[in-house]
Amino acid sequence: MKTRIIVSICTAMVMAACGGSGINIQVAETCCNAATCSKPDDVKKIISAQVFIKPEKVDAFLALTEDLIEKSRAEAGCISYSLYQDPHDRTKFLFFEEWKNQAAVDYHFSTEHFINFGKALEEMASAPPIITIFDTTKEVRL
Repeated sequence: MKTRIIVSICTAMVMAACGGSGINIQVAETCCNAATCSKPDDVKKIISAQVFIKPEKVDAFLALTEDLIEKSRAEAGCISYSLYQDPHDRTKFLFFEEWKNQAAVDYHFSTEHFINFGKALEEMASAPPIITIFDTTKEVRL
């Protein structure tokens, strides 16, 4: 049995949530409106965050992410939290995260490990990260 998740992109909320973390956000395509953003709090969230690191800072970035990933995975609302490095460009990374609901995302964005990571990232980044939050709106089983 295959599972497909239909999502709606809602990036406007990430700007407000990340504002205090020190991360400057470049918003990807947004198709957010009142109908798609006013979901109940029990809607699963998927976050995709592309991060671009200065070549001389890659090793320091990887060391920094170890604490972030370990502590984020331990958060009650975290379903999964992974980091991928582009095999063709070692300075490009992708965080892929799944969260139980918006409350879990809000809590994550308020944690000391996330805020400290955001502040450190400012010095390591070669460009602003591109962060997109997906609301799962319906699961279809085929």
